[in-house]
Amino acid sequence: ADTSIRLVSDRAQKGEVTLLNSVSGDIPPLCADERMIKQILLNLLSNAVKFTPEGGMVELSADADTRGFVFSVSDTGCGIPEDKMDIILQPFGQADMSLQRSYEGTGLGLPLVKAMTELHGGTLEILSREGHGTTATIRLPLSRVMEARRKIA
Repeated sequence: ADTSIRLVSDRAQKGEVTLLNSVSGDIPPLCADERMIKQILLNLLSNAVKFTPEGGMVELSADADTRGFVFSVSDTGCGIPEDKMDIILQPFGQADMSLQRSYEGTGLGLPLVKAMTELHGGTLEILSREGHGTTATIRLPLSRVMEARRKIA
C-alpha cells in the first residue's frame, strides 16, 4: 500500500488531489503475489487520481474480516456513467471513447485489475455515481488471510 501510494503521490500533488492511506498497521498479512497486489493498487490509485479534480480526495483502505481481505480505493472524482460500467471492464474500453477525450490511457488498467484479482480467487466491485466519485473494492477470500490459513492448517 505504501509503495503504491508513493508511486502516485507526485501526480496527485500536481493535480492538487489529497491522497489518504487509511490502511491500518494491525491488519493481518495477506498471502498473495506481492507484485500483482502492488499493480492492482497502483492501477486503481492511478485511475482515481487521474479522474479526480483539483481539491478532490483519493483514499486507500484495507481490512480483513471473517469473509476475507478487502482493499478499497475511493475518490471524489467525476464518476462513471452507469451505461459505461460494462465498457470500462473490457480491454481497451474507456468511458470516453471520443477523439477529443480529456484523459490519457489505453483502457487496460481496470481489465488487468479484474484479471489479477480473479487469479487470486477474488472479485472486483465498482460503485460509482456520475459527478460524485467512485469506489473500487477488491475482495480476496479468507484463505488469503494469513491468520485464517494458520487456523485451517
